[in-house]
Amino acid sequence: MQINKETMTLELDKLVGTIFALPEIVYVKVRDVIIENNSDRCEKIQEAIAQSYHDCYSDIDLSVLVRLNPKDAITPAAYMERIDRFGISTGNCLGLMFVNENNMYRIILKNGMRYDFGFDFEFDNSADFIYMLPKEEEYNNPNWPIDNVNRFWFVQIQALGKLYRNDFLIGDHLANLNINETLVQQMVLRDMKYGTNHHRYGYEEELAYWENRHKCPIKTENEGFRMIADKLYCAALTYDSLTKAFYPEYEARSSVFFDIWKAYEECRG
Repeated sequence: MQINKETMTLELDKLVGTIFALPEIVYVKVRDVIIENNSDRCEKIQEAIAQSYHDCYSDIDLSVLVRLNPKDAITPAAYMERIDRFGISTGNCLGLMFVNENNMYRIILKNGMRYDFGFDFEFDNSADFIYMLPKEEEYNNPNWPIDNVNRFWFVQIQALGKLYRNDFLIGDHLANLNINETLVQQMVLRDMKYGTNHHRYGYEEELAYWENRHKCPIKTENEGFRMIADKLYCAALTYDSLTKAFYPEYEARSSVFFDIWKAYEECRG
């Protein structure tokens, strides 16, 4: 896997093409660059990348303007639930989370592309009604919702990007959050085992993440970097293992995470 300016340009062009396949899209905006579905599209994508790309750890801040008919049964809230219509699916997405107050998804794809994907809406009485095919159903365990899984892997990449940009404060904070997620998984599994969420005393549980400590293969003389990297490596392996208790058919995502990590490591320095 390679992540660089050229690959980001190609991938953004593909995503923009998928977006404009939806007739209700007025334009795509990346930072202050407005991309329309016309002959200037390629030039505008180049301009957008010039503003967005700083290094291989960069994300792309993108939004779409959607034209809705106010009489349509599809509301903005219902529309935003269908990120799959933009080509973002379990097949190509490592992690994502929805930020409700910003009408925005934070996304990491398996190819290493990161997007902050936002929505704006305009209402037009002459706009066609939007027809959506039914969404493919995905099993969601109420004891550990799939949103938790998707959020975990986004935070893993977010933390990794902070680490490689030498922001050890936020990097360590996010790494600790995800280590704590594995502890919460174990607490939920304990509740399921004993049929209660009240435990006056514990059971001297073995913390699952201990098994994966000190295994990170990344070598560096910086102790802070090594410590945070080890937490992220440990969290990835532990989370994959524990998630299978909630989703027996779950496909481990740590290998994809490590592929992106390898690409980040190749860009270090």
